[in-house]
Amino acid sequence: MLSEREGVRRLVLLVAIGVTYFYGGKLGLELSLVGNDVTPLWPPTGIAVAALLVFGRSYWPAVAVAALAINIPISATLAAAVATAVGNTLAPVVAVTLLHRVGFRREIDRQRDALAIVFVGALASMLVSATIGSLALLASGAIRAGQLPTAFAVWWTGDAMGVLVFAPFLLCLPLFWEQRRWPLRRWLEGAVILVAVALALTWTVVQMRVLFVALPFLGWAAWRLQLRGAAPAALIATLSATWAAAKGLGPFEGTSRLEQMVTLQAFNASVALTSFFLAALVSERAKAAADLAVSAAELERRVETRTAQLSAANLRLVQEIHERSEAQELLSHEEAKAQREHQIAETLQRSLLPDRLPDVPGVGLAARYVPATSDVQVGGDWYDVVQLPHGLIGLAIGDVAGHGLQAAATMVQVRMALRAYALQDPSPPAVMHGVHQLVAQLPVPEMVTLIYLVFDPSSRELRWSNAGHPPALVVADGGSTYLTGALAPPVGVTLDGSFVEASHVLEPGATLLLYTDGLVERRGVSLSVGLDRLSREVTTAPRRSPAGPPTALPTGPPTDVPTGSHNGSHNGSPNGSHNGSRTDWPSSSPDDDLEVLCDMLLQTFLDEDHVPDDVALLVMRPAVAVGGELALHLPAEARNLVKLRGALRRWLHESGVPEGEANEVLVASGEACANAVQHAYSAADTAGLLELTARLTGDELEVRVRDHGHWRAAADRGGGWGLQLMHALMDEVEVEHMTAGTEVRLTRRVRVGLGA
Repeated sequence: MLSEREGVRRLVLLVAIGVTYFYGGKLGLELSLVGNDVTPLWPPTGIAVAALLVFGRSYWPAVAVAALAINIPISATLAAAVATAVGNTLAPVVAVTLLHRVGFRREIDRQRDALAIVFVGALASMLVSATIGSLALLASGAIRAGQLPTAFAVWWTGDAMGVLVFAPFLLCLPLFWEQRRWPLRRWLEGAVILVAVALALTWTVVQMRVLFVALPFLGWAAWRLQLRGAAPAALIATLSATWAAAKGLGPFEGTSRLEQMVTLQAFNASVALTSFFLAALVSERAKAAADLAVSAAELERRVETRTAQLSAANLRLVQEIHERSEAQELLSHEEAKAQREHQIAETLQRSLLPDRLPDVPGVGLAARYVPATSDVQVGGDWYDVVQLPHGLIGLAIGDVAGHGLQAAATMVQVRMALRAYALQDPSPPAVMHGVHQLVAQLPVPEMVTLIYLVFDPSSRELRWSNAGHPPALVVADGGSTYLTGALAPPVGVTLDGSFVEASHVLEPGATLLLYTDGLVERRGVSLSVGLDRLSREVTTAPRRSPAGPPTALPTGPPTDVPTGSHNGSHNGSPNGSHNGSRTDWPSSSPDDDLEVLCDMLLQTFLDEDHVPDDVALLVMRPAVAVGGELALHLPAEARNLVKLRGALRRWLHESGVPEGEANEVLVASGEACANAVQHAYSAADTAGLLELTARLTGDELEVRVRDHGHWRAAADRGGGWGLQLMHALMDEVEVEHMTAGTEVRLTRRVRVGLGA
């Protein structure tokens, strides 16, 4: 039950709403365009929508009574008056209901509110009253059927414009005392804007027959004054345009009623969108700025509080640091000595492993070293690759059991000794015997395991001796084989330092894998389990192909031509360069596969967060030329001429070129390479790239030698014997000097398949 005071207040509001609605209707009828009751601007709809938004939908009886009072005198029949009053009441109720559903706020301080009042509250909801009212006119005989579209358009325009113009104006009035008061200069600015809108519309409508000159002033009002300025300015603009339409002035002159309504509706909609949308946008930005200022103040307060807390904590921390500093001074001399020993061991270990693997034409190399992550000192795993006389390659991998300075020092001595013995006599038994004698004389309490191999690229023969190290693994033809021969105890363990060697011929495209026990050995698990798993993983590892997707690693000879080597790094990632080939001589390096293989093995066998023991990997793959092609890319240095000749010699031998003809090709090609080494980069600080490519098509051999340097002009002092020698040994010699370097093209017909 309502109290007496609330009842009186409700009655007063009902009367006020009804009276305002009634006289607003009288004002709108002054602009009637169809009969006596269809007007392009119907203020009561805006009054009703604003009243129901502010006071609630329960005040709809005031709207219904006032609407009926307006429509009875101007309607042909009582039924038509009642139907029209129902439409006039139902449309505002629908509009308010829909606006509540979309979360409309009467301050219209958000973009969604501006869009809602235009499209939901005005354009959509007023279709209800326009439809009911125009049909009531037609049913009562007030209009003919041909006038129905015009009556509907004028009615819809009037009701929608009533909402667009009067509802925001009435809703903005409470804001003058609810929000911050304006200073005098803001009132003056608002008055100037309203006068400017009125004058601009009056002058432009009468003199220039255009309407949209007032839009900049409406934008000014919305930007500077938001809804409190935009709503009155939009009201003046709409009233002026509606008056012009009713009188047929300016752009409305000489057009039909339907055209007038379309033009008026477009203008009024533009006015509403410009005013309310921009006002809402500015209000949103202003509110966001105010919220940001409040947040900044709150943040500043929190920072001050947190700073005080941190200051207190810092005082406590300083005290604790002081106490710990005093405790630190009491540490024993032995701990400092151990720390120094660890640092020395780390330095020795870094100097142990090679900075980069050598460039060996025709042989792909890759290596990895991963230190243990457990809380122990540095370990004793190591690897090395030695280029030996006559094109041989020495490979070694070993492990000094234990950790610390003693293990690191032993690693250094064993590696240096192995290099020295290998260069003196590369035979595996001789090298292992020399290392054994050295280790036997060292005060080494731990074991030293080692496997040393010698590889001949020309015959692909692999000879080795193994002193207690895990066996090397060879992968080829879809399977894998451990090289278990030539076994002996770890070096330095026995008095007898005799070693034997075993041999194995690597098949074309075979991969040799050397590793230390940290890769396969796990505590509590048999070593054979780790070896079996390594064999399976390497056999099924993916292998990239130059002309297709990844394939299985050992499915056959590689379809690429070796162009150099990759370098291993101490942190487990490659540290070398990938050598490419000429675009017209397609080939690719097998080293890419080796790098991928190393990474795959580390990811498969090692835990990223915990590596219990050091791990060293060394992978080698000799490759053969397939399709009669060879591509070599090396720095243009004199020491690399031997490598180039060796690789070319092997390729010619594998291609079936007789030895005599091969020697003549080697001499001619060697002269071309020597010229590039001597002249191409003589003016540069560092040697550039030297490329040798060879192709055998049928019995036609083509060799190209290219550099990327700049040759100086030839001096008139003799010489030129190298070019004459090339002409004498080859069928055709072409020298092309280009901006990007010089290319020598040698061609000759050879007898293929007659033996070497």
